[in-house]
Amino acid sequence: MTSNSHDNQPGPRPPGHEQTNIQIDRVHYRVHTDTMTGEQLRQLVTPPIPMDRDLFRVVPAGDDVKIELTDVVALRDGMRFFTAPARINPGRWRIHDGAHD
Repeated sequence: MTSNSHDNQPGPRPPGHEQTNIQIDRVHYRVHTDTMTGEQLRQLVTPPIPMDRDLFRVVPAGDDVKIELTDVVALRDGMRFFTAPARINPGRWRIHDGAHD
């Protein structure tokens, strides 16, 4: 397991909450803020998440949520994010009907 520590100061922390532990693509990060934008989350990763990948927040037992650059995310301890290609090229399916065997 990889663990990285990152100090970010965009939002105030409530008393008694020194850090929030989150994961992006299964890598652990500690942040010292209660909110971050999509752009700030992308910058946590080294190198930063490129624009040809989308960032999603994992929603247990629900649909994952795409995080846009300007979206403000209220962080909770244990929150998980993942990236995926921004554009997925559809594959070609060939249906074999057996007529030309």
